[in-house]
Amino acid sequence: MARMGGYGTVGVLLLSGWTFLDASVVWAYLAAVIAFEIWMAGRLAALGRHPAAAGEAPYHFSEDEARLVGRFRYFFYQPTKARQLSSVLAATGLSALVLTPWLAYKQAFVEAGLVGLNVLAVAWLTRRLIPMVDTGAAWEKIFAGNKAAQ
Repeated sequence: MARMGGYGTVGVLLLSGWTFLDASVVWAYLAAVIAFEIWMAGRLAALGRHPAAAGEAPYHFSEDEARLVGRFRYFFYQPTKARQLSSVLAATGLSALVLTPWLAYKQAFVEAGLVGLNVLAVAWLTRRLIPMVDTGAAWEKIFAGNKAAQ
């Protein structure tokens, strides 16, 4: 799983390129992308979104930091994997933005619609995987708490 981001990103780009050349491959592209998204949603759901403990040792999070850590639990639990998986999501979203008009041009309207709708799933997963705010204060407390626990 250490290289999931690189291989997953390349896989999505290869499938989307193949789909661009041969529109009949779109179902393989959709199957791979949807399988990844279901897997990713399961990983996010398994960790939950409950706030971390505020004001408790070893991290002493403020209320806002506890909510932030709870909301983006996967990002704080496995930051390297979260960044790698966000790369796969970015490739999926960008390839969908290219494939949707191309498939519509090729008059594969159902497939174009499904690929286009996939952008909504990518946006939903991205909003739950990677915070778009400064997480520096929370990370400082996590590093300090982990160092004190050792």
